[in-house]
Amino acid sequence: MLIICCMLCFTSCGSASVYEPEADEGVEMSFDVVSESRAMTTIIDEFSVYGDMKFPTDVVDPIVIFNKTSVVNRDGVWCYDGTQYWFPKHEHSFVAVSPSSALDEEATSQYSGSKLSFAYTMPTYSDKEMNGTQDKSDIVDIVAATHRRLYRDGDKAGAISLRFGHLLSMINFAPKLDDQSLKDNDYIQFQKLEISGLKKKAQIEVTPAPLLGNPQTDDFMIEFTGHEGNDKLTIVFNDPKIVYNGKRINLFADNDAIIMLPQLFDVSSEATVRFTYSFKDDPETQLEGTISLSGQEWKSANVYTYNFTMDKIGLNLEKAIINEWDSKTIPTIGWKVE
Repeated sequence: MLIICCMLCFTSCGSASVYEPEADEGVEMSFDVVSESRAMTTIIDEFSVYGDMKFPTDVVDPIVIFNKTSVVNRDGVWCYDGTQYWFPKHEHSFVAVSPSSALDEEATSQYSGSKLSFAYTMPTYSDKEMNGTQDKSDIVDIVAATHRRLYRDGDKAGAISLRFGHLLSMINFAPKLDDQSLKDNDYIQFQKLEISGLKKKAQIEVTPAPLLGNPQTDDFMIEFTGHEGNDKLTIVFNDPKIVYNGKRINLFADNDAIIMLPQLFDVSSEATVRFTYSFKDDPETQLEGTISLSGQEWKSANVYTYNFTMDKIGLNLEKAIINEWDSKTIPTIGWKVE
């Protein structure tokens, strides 16, 4: 038995060392960008793709076939240099990121075992006051897509359809004035918003979801780790945001809310959102209301709208509304991937 086991081990190791998969040169790989919104293809005109392949039963690292390969849209056709073919009986995995500038040298991107890892850094906002809305000129609106597929003998593989999704979080605030002692035409006006204790850098890992018996999937797993920094964002409303009694408004338009790095504020966090405001009958007296972010979490691709109610006594925080940041909002967003 010992001799047989040794022979099997030798045979397995020997076959792995000389393994040279053969491509199905009749079926070349191509890419396409799909979305619920046709406008997505006009915003994303290039991306970088990583890809590898392996036998489904392999325990060794897959063979890399795309390594930060540039893919560009030329007259409606997605093109890359060279030609790559599908390999029969192999599981192929892909991770794509746009814009490619997010994967510059400072990002120190690494691709191994079908997982893409890179660093992402937000702009620094401390000691800077912005008027009316967040300055998004230096934000890289990063989006990512994945695909995993088992290519079998005889498959007629079409284009690899990449469904890009946002990696960052979007934050909004919706105050309501509700005070029985005030008249309907009374109001409060917001002069300033400050968010402190923000992390501005993290390591991002994107991995295609496992097939789990399916022939292909576009789902992926994302993880943000190693958060760094302690930033503060300040927005001054030179034209105060007015909220009439009995009414609720969003401080920012749906397509212009605050873009933030996904992060978890632990229970000991001192991160806060501070509002400076005044009442109609006493505009010179500025008051402050503060929301603690302790225990809050901003997850990737989600939009968080924090509802809160104001009266003469102060501020009461309500339950946050969480929506998926899907592609339907992209055509009306004033900033874009570039």
